[in-house]
Amino acid sequence: MKWHPAKLVVAIPLGVIAAFLACFGGFIISDSFADYSADTDVTYLIIGGVSLAIVALFATAALLTLSGAPHRPGWLALAVLALLASALPYGSMVGSVGYAANAALALLAAGSALACLTGGGRGSGSGRT
Repeated sequence: MKWHPAKLVVAIPLGVIAAFLACFGGFIISDSFADYSADTDVTYLIIGGVSLAIVALFATAALLTLSGAPHRPGWLALAVLALLASALPYGSMVGSVGYAANAALALLAAGSALACLTGGGRGSGSGRT
């Protein structure tokens, strides 16, 4: 499998966002086990769980980007899920990280829709049909 630089330029930031949100979600969930927690444990579990669910969206986008096969249904499903996820009010839950998550999810939804419409990860001239 040949790794195209354009695919790597897109997949690496998606992977970095997924890794950051995985660390953030894990940290938030670990706060539910702390003795000093001011909020109920459910708050930490919900915010951490939502963060980990968003990780799945960005990791899927990174894997679909690196894949050589056309995945139109995959890109379409990812676009719809990212669009729905970007409508949630993360900013009011976790502040500036939430606003960044909303913007990143909106960009992911737009990029996924564009990938679905343009062929979505088609290999570049490998000779196979």
